[in-house]
Amino acid sequence: MAELNYEDFKKRVNIQDLLVDAGYTLNRRDGLRYPSYVKIGSDGRRVRGDKFIVTGNGLCCFRPQAWKNYNIISFIKEHPHFFSEYTPGMNTDRLVNLVCNRLLNQPIDRRPSIVTERERSEKVFNLQGYRQIDFYKDDRERLKAFYPYFKSRGITLDTQRMFSNNFFIAMREASNGKTYTNLAFPLRKPNDPATIVGLEERGRANAEGKMYKGMAAGSNATEGMWIACPAGEALDKVKDVYWFESAYDAMAFYQITKNELKNDKNQDSEKELSLLDKSVFVSTGGNPSIHQFKGMIAETSEATHHLCFDRDRAGRMFAINFALTKAGKVFNTYGTPKGKLIVTDTTDKYQRYELNLEPFEFDRLTKILGVDTQTQQSAMAEYMESLRNKEDIFSGDEYLLPPDLLKSYAKYESACEEYHSAKYSRLVCKEDLEDIGDELKASYEVYKAAMKSAASQYESAGRTIYQPCEKEYKDWNDQLLDKRIVAEEDNAVDKASENSVAAGNSPEEKRGEENNEEEERTCHFHR
Repeated sequence: MAELNYEDFKKRVNIQDLLVDAGYTLNRRDGLRYPSYVKIGSDGRRVRGDKFIVTGNGLCCFRPQAWKNYNIISFIKEHPHFFSEYTPGMNTDRLVNLVCNRLLNQPIDRRPSIVTERERSEKVFNLQGYRQIDFYKDDRERLKAFYPYFKSRGITLDTQRMFSNNFFIAMREASNGKTYTNLAFPLRKPNDPATIVGLEERGRANAEGKMYKGMAAGSNATEGMWIACPAGEALDKVKDVYWFESAYDAMAFYQITKNELKNDKNQDSEKELSLLDKSVFVSTGGNPSIHQFKGMIAETSEATHHLCFDRDRAGRMFAINFALTKAGKVFNTYGTPKGKLIVTDTTDKYQRYELNLEPFEFDRLTKILGVDTQTQQSAMAEYMESLRNKEDIFSGDEYLLPPDLLKSYAKYESACEEYHSAKYSRLVCKEDLEDIGDELKASYEVYKAAMKSAASQYESAGRTIYQPCEKEYKDWNDQLLDKRIVAEEDNAVDKASENSVAAGNSPEEKRGEENNEEEERTCHFHR
């Protein structure tokens, strides 16, 4: 039997049958001229806001609040989680094929030869297959072996020493007799940090500055990640977790931050240096998975998570995915060719968001998505940042306190003024003065308890902070090397100018031609 294509599916699969298969029920109260389908919750009632209406021609459906038509194909691709055949990361074209053929009772060949070949090629990571060269802080001869891997990255010897327990050189003999040598960053699962489940590998830089980048065969990169803490703190005790796409970026961030703190003459810099060393640095080895997010969040639920992913569209999408995962959302995200991020949230009811990533404002976008868990924390954030002495929670600017604490402080301040006024006026008897003093003490105790409680919640609740590199750079290692994005663009412009001059046109003439073409296009449009 010939295979069916998209046109066959659109002609033969009924959109109403597809809605029923997706878990929707015909809502007879809306009539049959334009049939509507709704979701029924576990309590037997309609799920508000989750409704599709079939168009007049019966070929498409749409949501009343969105007015975007879906045909058979686009409905399945946009809502893959509605169908039992879907698995995370699955090709949506394959899903359309499976769902439509099932609805048409059309058998599909499983292609056993391909499946068998994939199963045969699946490997399990084995650390015993590698010969290791460990980093010894005081062994000069052995340190030379690591020089080529870190020199081109700008990572100093001091930084290497701080992370020395979290990388080594891995040598493996291939079946062709060649020996492959790479710098290896071991991958571990957060719930089992003692076991290495794979390697994030980096090669030496060649003459062009390029180097090998990949994962060791059989690495569990879905759950495993590079986890490093310079001070060796246990995961359940750390206060800060920093997320990166590569271990090089993590080490570059540490080096940049440490140098800034050392050059800062602030009295709290020593404490901040200690906190930096006790922080955990994580590399996902590329695109982070939901399992990596969930695994680390489960072990560090009370820590503050700093999202230091690359400053590009993918890195911004990773930051949004983390916020959704941490909030416990059931979601699906994808980017459009026009640069927009589409988020479908099916946690309680179906919700679809279309977000502009330019300009990227993490806090604003998380509020739109309903995953901003920092409302109370951010209310204290301004005050906590104003502390003149980080050890004294009462050393900040009181006018920055949240309304409830400000009210408590005002009551204490009023009692304080009343007591001092009565004391120095000498018009109040001793007994009355003692009563006023008792009221002052009581109001202070209330204010002090409320402040300590708010400060404790602020420190322990676990915030999510978007913390990319400076806007002139793509990632933290580029910032360390001062490889600016703008500089590359300027070079491209200069090169284009040189080419135009070589062709006999000056840059000014070239721009004039472009402006004329633009004017012609505009006039043609108006005609």
